[in-house]
Amino acid sequence: MNPHIFDETHPLEEVLVWGEPGIEALLGQLLPKSKSLFFSYYEVLEARKEFWNMQRLIENEGIKFTRAKDALARSLEIKEIPNEPKNILELESALLQRVNEYYETFREHKIRDFSHEGIHGDIDEVFQQIQKDMKQVLYEDIERYGEISTIRLNYLLSLSHELPLANIFYGRDQSQVLAGKVLLSALKWGIRKSEVGVFREALIELGYGNLLVEIDRGTIEGGDIAILGSTCYIGVGARTSMSAVKNLCKKIGVFLERQGIQIVAVVNKRHAEEAATFSAPTDEHMRIMHLDMFWIPLAPDLVMAYGHELDQREVIRISRNMESFVIEELGGFREFLEGRGIEILEVDEHEQRNFATNLLNLGNRTVIVALSTNTRVIKELEKRGFRVLSAELNKLVNGYGAVHCLTAPIKRGIAQEGTQRQTDQ
Repeated sequence: MNPHIFDETHPLEEVLVWGEPGIEALLGQLLPKSKSLFFSYYEVLEARKEFWNMQRLIENEGIKFTRAKDALARSLEIKEIPNEPKNILELESALLQRVNEYYETFREHKIRDFSHEGIHGDIDEVFQQIQKDMKQVLYEDIERYGEISTIRLNYLLSLSHELPLANIFYGRDQSQVLAGKVLLSALKWGIRKSEVGVFREALIELGYGNLLVEIDRGTIEGGDIAILGSTCYIGVGARTSMSAVKNLCKKIGVFLERQGIQIVAVVNKRHAEEAATFSAPTDEHMRIMHLDMFWIPLAPDLVMAYGHELDQREVIRISRNMESFVIEELGGFREFLEGRGIEILEVDEHEQRNFATNLLNLGNRTVIVALSTNTRVIKELEKRGFRVLSAELNKLVNGYGAVHCLTAPIKRGIAQEGTQRQTDQ
C-alpha cells in the first residue's frame, strides 16, 4: 500500500471513511450530551442516507472511496470475539436490553438536555423510535455483511465496551496519513478512546499495518492535523495536547523534515489548560474542538478561517536536536499565515457554527461543503474560481462534525501545474 498525503490542497485520489452511523449511534442518542458528545438528538436513519449521498458525491468525482467498516467486517468473518452472541436473535435481545438500560438510567438527564438545547422532543418517543430503527439497521447490516459479520460487528461496536462507539463514523479523528506514514491517534474522551483500536484492525486488514505510527503520550485527534505547503499544522487545545505533538515529532519528525515539512503547533492556551482539568467538554470546546472547525486550506496561498479563533492561537515550531526538542515561538496564527503570503477568507461566528470550514478539499479548486445554507461563503468561493458541491448533512452535523470530520484522505496526487509548495520565510 502506498499512502501519499503531502498537501491538503492536492488532488484527492482516495479517501478513507468509517462508514454510515449504525446501531452504536442509535444507542448514543439515549446518552447524556456530556457522554455522547452529540449536540442533540438526530434521526440516525436519515443520517445514514446523508452519508450515502456524500459517498455518491465523492465517487462521482472519480475518487476511490474506502470504508474501514467494510474492511473490519471482512476481518471479523474469521475472527471470533469473546462472549459474542450465538445468533441474530441473541444479539437483538442484548441490544434491546442495552436500550432499556440507557433509557432508564439517563431519561431524566436527557429531558434536561432537551430543555437546555431548546429541543421540542419527547424522550419516550425517541426511545420507541430507536427500538424500531434498530431492527431496520440490523436488517440492512445483514444484507451487506451476512449474519456472522453483522453479529460480531455490532457486538464489538455497541456492546463490548462500557459505552457504544457512537462517534466512530467521524472517521478522520482515529488516523491520519502524513506524507507516507499512517498516524494512529490517541482520542481524548472516554466514549471515543476505543475507536482507535477498531481502526487499527481495519487498517491492518487494508494492508497498512507496517506503516502505522502510534502515539503513546498525550492525546491527538485527526481533525487537528493538516499539511499545507512546507508545514504540518497541529491544533493544540480542547482535544490535542502538546505532549502528543512532541511525541509525534519524536517518532516521525525527522521523516517529515526529509520531505521538507516542518511541524508547528497552533495553540489555544486557555483551552489546553481547561482540557487538562475538565471532566467533560464545554459547548465552547465542542464548537472549536479541532483545527478543522475553524481553519481549512483551500489552495497553496488561500485558507478559510474563523477570525476570532484565529486570533486566539499562537504558533510554536517543534523540531528535534539529537535527543532534545527545539521549541520556537513564532507569534500569532494570523500573522504567521500572512507572513507566508497566505490569504485568509474569513467566516463569521454564525458561518463557523454552521460548519463552513469543515469541508473536504478535492483539489483542482473543487470542494464539498456540508450545507448549502452558507450562501455568502459559497459565493466567495465561487468568486475565487472554486466549484462547490454540497453534501447537505443536516442530521450528521448534530454530532458536532461535518464533511471534513467524516473523511480521511489516503492519497492525493501531484499539484496542478503552476502550484508548488510554500517555502519557509
